[in-house]
Amino acid sequence: MRVGIYTRVSTLIGQSPEMQLAELREYASRRGWEIFDEYVDSGISGSKELRPKLNHLMSDVHPRRFDVVLCWKVDRFGRSLKHLVNALADLDSYGVAFVSLRALWQRASVRPLDVRRLPCLVVEGVAGDLLFRP
Repeated sequence: MRVGIYTRVSTLIGQSPEMQLAELREYASRRGWEIFDEYVDSGISGSKELRPKLNHLMSDVHPRRFDVVLCWKVDRFGRSLKHLVNALADLDSYGVAFVSLRALWQRASVRPLDVRRLPCLVVEGVAGDLLFRP
């Protein structure tokens, strides 16, 4: 299985994508997944829809260059609910699975996302993030 890894940090001051990348590489390795590419947006807010590396990742989805998008946490992929819903629906339409390492709604198997369940999953994830924030 081929995987596209996406990471994002909002600021370059005191943040580095390396911690996310290390965990994601190790997760992929444990599963025997081949890393197709790593897409890293540094110093870019998650509220921005136009992020260069995320845009590159999504352009690689269309020819299905990988089977899975792997990110550290859903809010690294997108903070805007509209953007998140649209991006996940786009992945689903191309048969590309989405895996978030820190999501409460992590699935046991990698298969395309059932987009009809997305509102429930987002609410679960947001509620979980609020409950577990220090």
